[in-house]
Parts: sequence; C-alpha cells; structure tokens
Amino acid sequence: MKNNILVFSLILLFSCNESDTKNTKFLSENTGKHNEIILVMEDKFWNSEMGDVLRTTFEKEIPSLPQSEQLFNLIQINSSEFSRFFQTHKNIIFVSEDLNDSYSKNKWAKAQIVMYLNCENLQEFKQSSNKAFSFISRKEIENIKHTYKKGNNKKGRKHIKENFGIDLYLPTEYTISNKVNGVFIADFHSFNEKQDLLKYIAVFSFTDDGGDLNEQIITETDSILNQYIKGSVKGSYVQIDRRIPVVEDGGVLRAMWNLKNGFMAGPLLIKIRYKEDEIVVSLGLAFYPNENKRTIVRTFEAIL
Repeated sequence: MKNNILVFSLILLFSCNESDTKNTKFLSENTGKHNEIILVMEDKFWNSEMGDVLRTTFEKEIPSLPQSEQLFNLIQINSSEFSRFFQTHKNIIFVSEDLNDSYSKNKWAKAQIVMYLNCENLQEFKQSSNKAFSFISRKEIENIKHTYKKGNNKKGRKHIKENFGIDLYLPTEYTISNKVNGVFIADFHSFNEKQDLLKYIAVFSFTDDGGDLNEQIITETDSILNQYIKGSVKGSYVQIDRRIPVVEDGGVLRAMWNLKNGFMAGPLLIKIRYKEDEIVVSLGLAFYPNENKRTIVRTFEAIL
C-alpha cells in the first residue's frame, strides 16, 4: 500500500510529457552511470540553500558499507553549459524559478529520465527534491530488476519459487552450492591479481515465535551464515558484525558481516516476506576489498 501511495503522489507531483516517450527506436542509447545525475542549475542556486537541499537529498551515504559511498553523484552545470554532449545522459534534472515540477521519459535518449524542479519556495523545493529522489531511485531499481528478468539462472529461480514461494531473479553468474534442508545458497567467486570478489545470495525460512521480529531475523540469519558460508581457514565462518548497528532502510535490513577467525568483512542486505505462518528471508552479501560496492548493493536491492 505504501508503495502505491508513493507512486500516486509522484504522478500528481510530476506531470509527464508523454510525447517524449514515443518513437524510442529512433533514439540513441543513454550515456553516463546509474549513480550520476546531470544537474542543470545556475551557480547562484547551487551555492545557496537550494544546493544544500539537493546535496543532502541525493548525495546521502549508503548505510552499512565498509567505506563511505554516496547513493548519487550530482554533476552541476549552468544552463549555458548544457550542450548536446549532456543531452543523452541517463538522468538529468533542471532546476529554476520559472519551471513547473514535471518530468519527461526518453526525451533525448532511451531509458532516460529528465526532471524539472521549481526552486521558488524553499519548503516546497525540499518536498519536490525528496520525491524526485524517490522517483529516480525507484526507476534505477526497476531497470536493474528488468535486466535480470530478461536473463537469469532459471534453475535457481525455479527452485526458489517452488520451495519458498518468492520470485528471485538469480543472475546467471551465480553457481548453486546448496539447496537442501530448507536452505538455498548460490555464490560467485572471482580471484585474480586485479580483483578479489565474492558474492553470496541465500534464501531460507523460519516460523515467527511471536517475539521481536527483527531480532529473530538477525539470529536466524546469523545461524545460516555460520553453518553454510565458511572461510578458507578451518574454523572460520561468516557472522553478522554485532558491533555495527543493523539499519532498516528502504524496505531492507542493512548490516555488516565479518569472518570469524579471519580477516574479511563486507555489506549484508536482508529482505523479508510473509508467507502464511512463515517468514521467508532472502539475503545478499559481498566481499570486494578496496573497491566501490554501490552497484553490488543496488543489485541486491533489486533482485532479492
């Protein structure tokens, strides 16, 4: 229900120019990264409270990561600098006192979002910025999910659907390592001189005992990690790092894991669903030392 209300409020706030959504086959592919937003806004606004609002809203840190990473990166330019070079960027926001809040899809490129925000009133601008952030963030998650809908590990997806009743689009790069005893585990390992990358996705369920649900989820998750995800050294296993608070954000629980009797750590995302008298947990964790993990975390958000 909350998601439906959010979508409805965004539709009311931003009127879409539907003419920009037609004939997309004649448009070029969009450019730029998912986390980049071209912000067309005069310096006088960027260097004022209006700019502070946008920086606080869009460049917030992703919770529960080993190092600081922003959710989005704003690239501010003046309107005189907006050339054809920027027109095909994936995300563009225009900010001015003489604009109406609105957005266009596929205006200059495929799968592009162009937004227009009025900055005449600070309080109203704060509300518009928050809703614009929610809109762009949700669109990114939808696009990632759509990518894995088109191509996924069909055996893994079928097993999860039949045994846990949820649709999880497992990427093809993952190998199924366990699907017995009511626990599903898939992993991806890449070790070479340039990259150490480990990713795990797990699904399991448990019965709610009527106590504190978040504590149950953490305890049950910790138990699964201890049993099924081991380190290379005998006696080492993955555990939730209880020294760092578990954060509920964006419909998921975000935590950090570390390796008992080892020296590894990374982000952990946990999503829950209710199926009759059971709680179904899907989780993703990663190890990618000294590298940005935003793309991995956003993918977990989309597919879990």
